[in-house]
Amino acid sequence: MLVQLNNVTKNFGGAPILEEVSIQINDGQKIGIIGSNGSGKSTIFKLITGAEQATKGTVSCQKKLSIGSIKQETIVSDLSVSAYLLSSFSDIHQLGDQLRTLEAQMCQTNSDLEKIMGKYARVQEAYEQKGGYILEERITTVLKGLGLAKKATTCLNLLSGGEKVLVQLAHILLLDVDLYLLDEPTNHLDTQSVEWLERYLAHTKAACLVISHDRRFLDNVVENIIEVEDGAVFTYPGNYTRYQKLKAEREALIQKNYELQKKEIQKIKLAIRRYRQWGNEGDNEKFFKRAKHLEKRLEKMQGVKRPIAQKRKLGQKNQSFTRSGKEVLKVCQLSKSYEDRLLFEAEDFTIYWQEHLALIGKNGSGKSTFFKMLLGIDRPTQGEICLGSGVKIGYLAQNILYSEPKKTVLTYFQETVGEEESARRVLAQYGFYQEDVTKRLIDLSGGEKIRLELAKLFQQEINLLILDEPTNHLDIETREEIESYLKEFLGTILVTSHDRYFIDKLFKQCLVIEEKRLWKQTTRDKN
Repeated sequence: MLVQLNNVTKNFGGAPILEEVSIQINDGQKIGIIGSNGSGKSTIFKLITGAEQATKGTVSCQKKLSIGSIKQETIVSDLSVSAYLLSSFSDIHQLGDQLRTLEAQMCQTNSDLEKIMGKYARVQEAYEQKGGYILEERITTVLKGLGLAKKATTCLNLLSGGEKVLVQLAHILLLDVDLYLLDEPTNHLDTQSVEWLERYLAHTKAACLVISHDRRFLDNVVENIIEVEDGAVFTYPGNYTRYQKLKAEREALIQKNYELQKKEIQKIKLAIRRYRQWGNEGDNEKFFKRAKHLEKRLEKMQGVKRPIAQKRKLGQKNQSFTRSGKEVLKVCQLSKSYEDRLLFEAEDFTIYWQEHLALIGKNGSGKSTFFKMLLGIDRPTQGEICLGSGVKIGYLAQNILYSEPKKTVLTYFQETVGEEESARRVLAQYGFYQEDVTKRLIDLSGGEKIRLELAKLFQQEINLLILDEPTNHLDIETREEIESYLKEFLGTILVTSHDRYFIDKLFKQCLVIEEKRLWKQTTRDKN
């Protein structure tokens, strides 16, 4: 046993976010944590590391437990990425310095060579055991796997926020720890890097507790799922796909038991009323005693917890819609270069009405550039992208920003719909009810922003929907809501995403950018 949470309750502002939670992590175990945003997943990490203390209950850790987790604060350093990672291994550096000192002593005349050689052998053995001889090779391998190989010599302070998070991930993967605590480790990674991380974690002997909304990653890495829901945790054996089946079975059983108990309670209550009525009519104490006995039985009944109410899903939408021609867009002799560097050149292809395509490729391969050319924001170096007749584009950016963030949802949406009653009616179809429409734009979650923008787009008669990483930072429940909505869209969809589960679920065709080539792949091989 590495870590045990025993009947832990954690309160914030007097209200429990976790209530009587029990979790055990064993040697080498790979566990995924899922739940809606704000449900308490990160709080579990903080309880394990000691960053937060339990309000009630106990958190026990194995003596001298070593934990690898990403720090919240941003890294600040003038060192290059490789030098920063090397500097983290002070014990190896000290041993290396000792080896160099002993080597210098061996070259001196009148030295006790036998004594120095004996000490050198001991230090060398320790250096080898700690991985000193292969440390630089390991750093290179991890940086390459996480897509940071080209940043190895870059100053850390010049990296983006996402790249700095990946450097922290590289750092903890290089450590020799008992337990990894990984919070959304696949964010900022392209598909190839995610697959590398999956292989890395599958082969490590360390235990792993990972918070993730990446369903394919959970399928490929973990052997248990912990779901955090309404302050409680529920543990399921197996990966994410297995969890879905077991959760459905569990919810069906809870619902069945709840309905059976309701019927039993109703029968007992009816019997109590009848006994009291008969007792009053016949002035018979025996009936009152029976009623009293049933009342005590009712009080002692072990209540089955009421099933958790399902959150309101996105309902059927009214789409303002005009179809385009059969040919939505044609790519002819297209290429894009920056100065003398070729980004990609494309084979000629056509996208047809109602096709759903995913644009896939590594980070930096040119996916965003292709979207910009399609939207007219950027120009091709050669060739052209021709839109078909009647094509009306709706674009959902990866980062949704508002020029007037203090506006309410209703005020913002009325700019598109106009009349308040109609605006409220349409917003309700997208999950914005009564109090929701008075929220300020700045206070919306990532999922709420996407729902609001989709609602706005679909009042504008678009027939080509372009989405840039629409599931980034969304919890699984919200991802599934967005997926269910996209299935209803009547037009053509083009999306870029690293969410393999999302792509496999909705897209049978794709555009591929690989090795500076862009082409249309009409069938997809699903891993």
